[in-house]
Amino acid sequence: MLRVGRVSYKNTIPLFYELRGFEIVDGVPSYLAKLLREGKIDAGIVSSVEYFFNPDKYLILPSVSISSKVRVCSVKLFSQVPFEEVRRVKLSEASLTSKYLLFYLFEKRLGFLPKESEDAEAIMLIGDEALEVRSFPYTYDLAEEWFKMHKLPFVFALFLVRKEADPKEIKRLYEGVKKSLEEFFKDLKRGRLSEDSYFTECIDYSLEEEHLKSLSLFFDYLSSKFNKPTPKLCFFESE
Repeated sequence: MLRVGRVSYKNTIPLFYELRGFEIVDGVPSYLAKLLREGKIDAGIVSSVEYFFNPDKYLILPSVSISSKVRVCSVKLFSQVPFEEVRRVKLSEASLTSKYLLFYLFEKRLGFLPKESEDAEAIMLIGDEALEVRSFPYTYDLAEEWFKMHKLPFVFALFLVRKEADPKEIKRLYEGVKKSLEEFFKDLKRGRLSEDSYFTECIDYSLEEEHLKSLSLFFDYLSSKFNKPTPKLCFFESE
């Protein structure tokens, strides 16, 4: 039985809605990426940067991601001052991809990186924490800031599987995830679930050409930062 990592945030509910017959391991993005890297789980919906740093270990489940539409609503910078005046940021320890997205935005827009500090004028939060209403003068949705620059969705997470996993089990996982997404949105449309604009207006679960273009842009940035080649995307072939 495959051990599958599930980020313990609201945004993963549709992916696991009808998923059965797997050992599910919950955790924040940084923790699950570590488990997957070490082979302590076999698959998981994990930060897209995990693939950048360790592409030799994984296959990507095709057509599945956690991405933004325009805004993502659950990755935000809350600040006491306008973005251009931010110099110190407190970062969520749970984050991987979002941290590098924030760095990207600072470098491309302002030409420098903010200092990471507990005593900061801005705090970056992800997941369910970011969905809570907070009384800050300025709030920035990081995916929306990316969209303003590139007119592309941002890919926060990929469904990765370790290459040594049983292909039959990978196929069963892939089909189970696709079914879960289909059934979740059918039930949402039928009114069997509480109406939630987060799932219809913020999160995108597909992985199409525009997502891959966006991922390539982001990976090129990481490549320049870490002096690593941009990895080729290797997908699981279900047929």
